[in-house]
Amino acid sequence: MKKVGLIVLSFVLTAVIISACSNTGKNGAESNRGKETNESPSNASNDTSSESPDVSPITFQTYIDFDWYPLDTWGKDDVSKEITKRTGVSLDVTKGTDLKQLQILLATDQLPELIFTSNQVEFYHNSNIVYPWDELIEKFAPEFMKELDPVEIANNTAEDGHFYTLKTHYTNNEAWDNPNNLPSVGGPGLFVREDIMQEIGNPPLESFEDLLNVYRQVQQKYPDLAVYLPHPSWQNAILELMGLSTTPYVDANGQVHVGFTNPDFIDYFKFMNTLYREGLLKAESFTYKPEQFTQIVNSGKVFSASYNTHLGDEANKVYDANGIKAHMVPVMKALTLNGDSRFKPVDASVGWASFFITKKVKDPARAIQLVKFLKSPEGVALTQWGIEGKHYTLNEEGLLLRPEGFNDLPITETGIGPWYFQASGLADGIATTSAKISNPKYSQHVDLLKFRKKYYERNPALSFVNPMAETDEININAKLNELFGNTQTGIIMSKNEAEVEAKFNKLLADAKQIGLDKLEAYMNEQYKKAQARYETLKQ
Repeated sequence: MKKVGLIVLSFVLTAVIISACSNTGKNGAESNRGKETNESPSNASNDTSSESPDVSPITFQTYIDFDWYPLDTWGKDDVSKEITKRTGVSLDVTKGTDLKQLQILLATDQLPELIFTSNQVEFYHNSNIVYPWDELIEKFAPEFMKELDPVEIANNTAEDGHFYTLKTHYTNNEAWDNPNNLPSVGGPGLFVREDIMQEIGNPPLESFEDLLNVYRQVQQKYPDLAVYLPHPSWQNAILELMGLSTTPYVDANGQVHVGFTNPDFIDYFKFMNTLYREGLLKAESFTYKPEQFTQIVNSGKVFSASYNTHLGDEANKVYDANGIKAHMVPVMKALTLNGDSRFKPVDASVGWASFFITKKVKDPARAIQLVKFLKSPEGVALTQWGIEGKHYTLNEEGLLLRPEGFNDLPITETGIGPWYFQASGLADGIATTSAKISNPKYSQHVDLLKFRKKYYERNPALSFVNPMAETDEININAKLNELFGNTQTGIIMSKNEAEVEAKFNKLLADAKQIGLDKLEAYMNEQYKKAQARYETLKQ
């Protein structure tokens, strides 16, 4: 893996962006009908080019802008070897270690040929910096355009009318309705110890009042256990179960607001404050790093915890491997508060990460052909499921049957997942659902995701309300995020409910001082534009 040194070049970056702008005018499948369907990748047919694609050896310099990425070396795993075998393409990979690194490469005119990022992607919606995909497709792969979903193209079209990427893990409505498809495993989940629930007589758990009662019983009977432990950086599952989110939301009148300004947020803060004041939520939990959270959960010294939907299965693997008598299960109830069920998760996603072909690329034709392959049913199945016959076969329901011992194979050997630069949601969902077959002992996340899917509301127009780079609104948004991050713990740790209310009201007042109204006006303008765009596509 190569590292990129950090230097302070923000003024250069700004100059480059201004100059460039002044010169410009999660496992799915796409069918050959030009949209993602409920067919699996192996069943959907492939359009073929009028002439055989070039598969001679070629290597592209590639920057992966995620410091957590599990792989950064090409050609040592099964999937990357197979991609090279089928396309002739190899990647010389650099993995970033800091979000500023890619901007520095841009500022110093040292961009690699290909970029995979989700950070400030608007910087690269610029035809002087990267190639517009629509132009490359028209020139080098015209049949590729016929395979693309017009809505997906609209979701990724920049202000100049070009699209420079198609974000990964896109799921249209038809694919979403596929019974084998599921929401992202990254969604929040609340978990409790099933063994302890049984020991205290399996008390009811239908409401937040019930949850508080359960926590109090556990505290009394097991004083040495941490009663509730939230993940330090993940959206809190309790917050979501109360119908809240830290991301923008739409009120009953169709107006968009910053998440924490929802008046019902006070109920979340009061509940968390009750947990804190009664010792059910310890002050030190707010100081933990993610790895400390994982260590404590895996020690078996926690009754309840919240993180993503995989938490229970991952913890149970550790418990079983180490002989710890503990078993985590997800709370799969739309817990009521004062008799009212508010659970309503919103899917506003139009995709995740972006894959850019920069003007540094030595062979743009080969680059867009690589994209075409990765986007094809063949490429989707390969990158997200593995090699058919070696890593999986499909059953009659279109689910993956994994060979014996597959679950013990490291990702560094299989390469399944990391090279999915054109992944889409359906194949990801199918792979997740297939865990019920391939790894039934540790598949409760599948049940949790099926539960969550029943309550989801899809609103992709919301994904367009986030402010663009280099605007006043993005600065306001950053300051509001910082304000909330610096304030929420203090609200939860208040001495009483009256102090909770006072601090929450001050949070809202401070937000207005920062520019909340201006940001929300911008958000609503963008939201209406996105809604109009979708209405036009329906016609």
